[in-house]
Amino acid sequence: MKNPKIHFYLFLLLIISVSSIPGKAVPSIIGLTWDKLLHCIEYSILGLLGHRAYYKQNNFNIYILCIAGVLFGCFDELWQRMIPGRFSSHYDIIADGIGVISGVSISHFIYKKRP
Repeated sequence: MKNPKIHFYLFLLLIISVSSIPGKAVPSIIGLTWDKLLHCIEYSILGLLGHRAYYKQNNFNIYILCIAGVLFGCFDELWQRMIPGRFSSHYDIIADGIGVISGVSISHFIYKKRP
């Protein structure tokens, strides 16, 4: 599987799948202690994959990708609100946004340096 768009969309599905796990089934070690860091890492990977999937397109816009990532984070938090034992937080959305922007920025810097 060498198609970066497939990787990107599979990662979106993975995020929604993990968000669909009821609260009682989530291991306590993952609890709230590292929650915001996990959100940042998760969405940084999303930003990296999104940039890698779309940066070669003529109409690629880094800002649209960041906004789409933040909107997906909002959708993810709304989705979690419907799952038993899970809750959503505006702080999670902020962590998601920081992660997406970081991932897209790092990826943009990496691909810009390539010949």
